[in-house]
Amino acid sequence: MIKKNYLEFGILSKNKEKKKYELLKGDLYDYYMLSRYFKDIFNLYKSFSIKKYLNKEKFHDLKDFKFNHINYLLLSLCKTKKFYEFGFTLYEKIFYFKLFNSIFNKKISIKKINFLGNDISEIFIFFSQNFYKDYNLKLSKVVKKSFYKNSIFYAKGVSLLYEKKNMEYLKNFVKFCEAGTFDISILQKKKKISLNTGYKLYYPSISDFSRLLKIKGKHFFFRNLKKKNSKIYFEVLFGRKEICSQINNNLTNIMKNKKLKNVKNFISFERFKELKLDYFN
Repeated sequence: MIKKNYLEFGILSKNKEKKKYELLKGDLYDYYMLSRYFKDIFNLYKSFSIKKYLNKEKFHDLKDFKFNHINYLLLSLCKTKKFYEFGFTLYEKIFYFKLFNSIFNKKISIKKINFLGNDISEIFIFFSQNFYKDYNLKLSKVVKKSFYKNSIFYAKGVSLLYEKKNMEYLKNFVKFCEAGTFDISILQKKKKISLNTGYKLYYPSISDFSRLLKIKGKHFFFRNLKKKNSKIYFEVLFGRKEICSQINNNLTNIMKNKKLKNVKNFISFERFKELKLDYFN
């Protein structure tokens, strides 16, 4: 059970003095995140439907563009039309895929995709089931193997860190999904950190993560590796070895395309490299 939190609303005067209108207290995390992600959905909609230029200041986390671009490429390259997200929030990637369809020549049939996922929030499930009635969605509060088996997998790093059994779940996702991508932060030793949101982060150890690399039939690739003190952050792509080559080729071709000038500020062209078992030794 998370701690109580609060939301404060009001105005800032010219001298930056705060004038409070209302202070809300309670279990408000979901309502806060609902507003953040719905703002992203609305600005994505304006970008592809009204053809307005993308504005970096309109989105709460620009990393979502590059992560969902890789998801988009996986859907275009893999045979499966199942997509599974661990901690889907508002399933806003449907709008990212719509945006990419309006930009790139090779498009995906979004309405033919089976979107599946889990989230602990009843509010997020209620929103997604009612907001995306024209799409194929199956959502649950708990992780179901029948949902993620043979799918393309995705999880945000923070969603994985919120889950105490993150490595146990990741082992099954890697083993049974066709391919997938996620970002992750690992430490020399596993560690639990409390946030001011009321939630906790569960950082896995290097040795815990290294066990994933032993799973047969899957290759691991990484990019954007950053080391700070004892923490190692990187983005992960897993699946068949040829999938990485195809994605790297796509990234190179997009980088060379002069017609895609606007979107180049939002997605990453860094190529993935193979992640070996002895890399962290």
